[in-house]
Amino acid sequence: MIKKLGIPREVKQDEGRIALIPQHIAQFTGLADIFVETQAGLGSGFTDQDYEDAGAKIIYSAEELYEISEIICKVKEPQPQELEFLNSSHVLFGYLHLSSNLSLTKALLDKKLTGIATEMIMEGKEYPLLIPMSKIAGNLAVQKGMQFLEYSSQGKGVLLSAISEEKSSIVTVIGCGEVGRASIQKSIQIGASVIAIDVNEDTLKDLKNKYGENISTLVGGTEEAVNAIRSADLVIAAVLLPGRKPPVVVTEEDINAMEKGTVIIDVAIDQGGCVEGVKPNTHSEPFEIRNGVIVSAIANLPGAVPRTSSIELSTNLQKYVDNLLIENWFDKYKNNESLRPSLQIHNGLLLSEEVADSLSLTLSKLV
Repeated sequence: MIKKLGIPREVKQDEGRIALIPQHIAQFTGLADIFVETQAGLGSGFTDQDYEDAGAKIIYSAEELYEISEIICKVKEPQPQELEFLNSSHVLFGYLHLSSNLSLTKALLDKKLTGIATEMIMEGKEYPLLIPMSKIAGNLAVQKGMQFLEYSSQGKGVLLSAISEEKSSIVTVIGCGEVGRASIQKSIQIGASVIAIDVNEDTLKDLKNKYGENISTLVGGTEEAVNAIRSADLVIAAVLLPGRKPPVVVTEEDINAMEKGTVIIDVAIDQGGCVEGVKPNTHSEPFEIRNGVIVSAIANLPGAVPRTSSIELSTNLQKYVDNLLIENWFDKYKNNESLRPSLQIHNGLLLSEEVADSLSLTLSKLV
């Protein structure tokens, strides 16, 4: 039986990514009817004609696309205006980040649809659909931080890199997973003084072995780590716990102790953020100023570079779309160790322990 897969235009503010690029949907010919909402690819540089040439059919309203599609393949979690189009026959496939969004989780449970969180698909101990976006986010965190440090953004007015014998500016990175490592590498490349903070001493040892004198490392929670956070020019808060709300690692007290014009980038905002009191920002309004400190928490940070992000996402996503097009796809997701963590909602049941714990909801199990 031919499946019907719909790719809607993303409606989250300042979001130009698309889940699958034309090059990758061509392979699904004969396995699925592919429907793409008109102009869905424009933000990433792909036209309706590009998708038609690849074998897709262009649909001219979101309502119609959702109505005729069984599988909804998208990038970001559904926005309020999209919820009305979803129903119990849909398989929703995208970055859902439910652990920080109680209202969305309840709405999807009420819809009795199947929700697959692509960020939770695993290969061994890694998250292949989270890694490419994390690397992009880590690079962008430094790029945005440089911009916000400028005088026009009410920042300190400093360059991260030194241009003479003067001491270079300090970047403190908290959390040295994929995002943190990408931020560290970018910061070192531009000549900043980098301090890495993590609770895993083996991780810190690996970073020291890799970067040598170009990096200082500190164990999280120590007095030295707190001082490194408060004295930095740019703080990148990148503590990410897949599927769960992260701990607070930058407190209000830390912010109040910082020099005015310091910049904090919270890259964990999709999961609720790891800066105390943080609120989601947008690319159009990218930060708030708290006690003279610039705090930025853009929930779709890789959306700033939609073409690069869409190509990376689609390249890694395509083989998991294949799994949805087979007849017994649900059994495969339910029984496969790598896919099971991503199967978070089904027929009104919450199946994710991480989301249940984060939102204090009842966990269900499939029999």
